[in-house]
Amino acid sequence: MPKTFLSIGCGPGIGLATALRFAKEGYNIILSSRKLESLRKLAEVLGQGGAHVTLMQADASKPAQILELVGRAAIHGELVLHYNAGVLHYDPLGGLQAMPIDQQSSGELSSDLQINLSSALVAIKTALPAMRQQGGGTILLTGGGLALHPSADFLTLSIGKAGLRTAAQALFQPLKKDNIHIGTVTVCQVVDTASDAPRQIAELFWDLHAQARNDWTWEHTFG
Repeated sequence: MPKTFLSIGCGPGIGLATALRFAKEGYNIILSSRKLESLRKLAEVLGQGGAHVTLMQADASKPAQILELVGRAAIHGELVLHYNAGVLHYDPLGGLQAMPIDQQSSGELSSDLQINLSSALVAIKTALPAMRQQGGGTILLTGGGLALHPSADFLTLSIGKAGLRTAAQALFQPLKKDNIHIGTVTVCQVVDTASDAPRQIAELFWDLHAQARNDWTWEHTFG
């Protein structure tokens, strides 16, 4: 059976590094993001290593698009789902910008939470029937240290990362009964895409996936 790695919200850091790690193990790669243009260079990098790469457009602020995306990916064989989408705000010069609650509209709050958490739950729910039918699967969530140490300046991301961590912990035992391994890497530092950190985090994601069933864990921590 073909093996498929689906990256939702793939970027040039953790997303690309994790896709590269799974491609190394023979997985067909599906990259998804809101804009296909942002994925083309990533696909070129993967292609240089011989990976079979498919690009699919999906906006994580729109749950119907995530439902359709995962449903399409699940028909391609044994599925590893990696939810890597998240919202950070930047100033005009490209610097990370704090975004307290009173600086966001109600629409912005809802959109952030949809991307940071709710669409991850939609992706998980959509993947489960196919994984059960195939006899198992892996769900990987990019977590963050804000789950452990929330910040009012990054409130929606703090809530999202806390929710992802809770989902991984709460679903771990119920899904294990179906041979589905859900896990998260809680990343406790800002990740420089030019550093070795993305590769190290990708290795932790691979370790979660490759663990013997009796040794399954639901969390690794980085940083």
